[in-house]
Amino acid sequence: MDSFILLCCLLQLSRNAAAVIGVESPSMAVGDGAGEMLASSPPPPPPSVLTLTPSTPSITHFVNDSFIIFCKTVQKDIDTKWRDPRGQTRENTKGRVHIEKKTGLLALVFEHISLDDKGNWTCEMDPAAAAREPTKSFELLVNQKISFDKTELVQSVREGRDALVNCYVKGQPAPEVSWMHNGEYINTVNSTKHRRLSDGLFIRNVSQTDAGEYTCRAMRITPTFSDSDQITILLRIQHKPHWSYNETLPMQYAYVGGAVNLSCDAMGEPPPSFTWLHNSKGIVGFNHRIFMADYGATLQLDIRNASQFGDYKCKVANPLGMLERIIKLRTGIKPIGATRIQLKRLYPDALELDLRSPRMTNATDEMQIFGYRVAYMSESDFKYSAGNWSHAKQRDFSFHRGHRFIVPHLKSNTTYLMRVASRNLAGLSDWSTVRKFATATASSWKAISWQLLMISCIGLALMWH
Repeated sequence: MDSFILLCCLLQLSRNAAAVIGVESPSMAVGDGAGEMLASSPPPPPPSVLTLTPSTPSITHFVNDSFIIFCKTVQKDIDTKWRDPRGQTRENTKGRVHIEKKTGLLALVFEHISLDDKGNWTCEMDPAAAAREPTKSFELLVNQKISFDKTELVQSVREGRDALVNCYVKGQPAPEVSWMHNGEYINTVNSTKHRRLSDGLFIRNVSQTDAGEYTCRAMRITPTFSDSDQITILLRIQHKPHWSYNETLPMQYAYVGGAVNLSCDAMGEPPPSFTWLHNSKGIVGFNHRIFMADYGATLQLDIRNASQFGDYKCKVANPLGMLERIIKLRTGIKPIGATRIQLKRLYPDALELDLRSPRMTNATDEMQIFGYRVAYMSESDFKYSAGNWSHAKQRDFSFHRGHRFIVPHLKSNTTYLMRVASRNLAGLSDWSTVRKFATATASSWKAISWQLLMISCIGLALMWH
């Protein structure tokens, strides 16, 4: 028995020795799996002679980003060099893309990355000095931020023609573009009106409804990033002038010593010019002023004598057409001023006035007073403006809206100065003398309201009884 145990121990020792020296023992040839694994395991690879920092195989940057990468050698005295994606050696030590040498390091510096820099950059050394892997490369991926180049923010097209709203989108990778009109999405798929082109939005047979704001929106989503940007373009539809509204009276009235405003409002693109004529002649003298706007002109006349009455023509023109309108200015009667100006009811934020004027016996029905103009300012504002009524607020009242004359939006517990002028077709009367009225305080108004409610309840109770 002891001899058998000793024989087994000797056999195991022979197996271990064969495994260490790599010689196959008879028992291993029979199929010892552990021995096969040990005999076939490759030796660990020697360290690489070149390393890149950062060491990722591909690196993504945007145009104009700055970036630096280092190529390191195991032996510090070995020369290395960088080759660009075109295979050219970079040796310059200054410039947008240059190299910087240090002991054992060769840096590749991008001060401002451009689209031309994309591709494989390679650091290499003399193959004779390297036992293995004499080169190391990385791929530079360059993205370009979304921009709209020289897209004009205001564009025009003539009515009835086809239009192209230009939007020059730049970006790498190229973004997807969508459009909105006045905040509403434009569906360009299978549309007969709109078509999306590479340089803008095509619109067939434009009309006035196509005018407005067009938003050019660019968006892109990639595995590594996503971004979006947009630009708003104002599209103007060129058309001949047309009247803004037809409320301008063909006949207006004024009186000597008064003033009148004659208005002329018309739309057009390009914005039209406005010219006023009096009895087919140009208006001269110092008794008039013209206030111009993009789509209107107001002629203000100070009537000093009867020669200023007559026909006033407004001419509106742009390169696509012209309009004319005549306003007949006739002699009217100056209205009588208000003879009764009293406070009817006060509120914390408003004053109700009692205004009255007698009927004018020397005027026709159309020349009678049809309302009032109330000018007002607080006592503190009056002192601050040194009594200048040009800083006062104004409110116009007409009889056809009822005979309640309430001046709203006032401050509580505040004294206001007010003056009143009557209104008829010929203009305003003289201003009345200045009156002072004060608004109620909030607390007193609540008390009065409660008292009125109690009186009403008592009255209803008595009637019911």
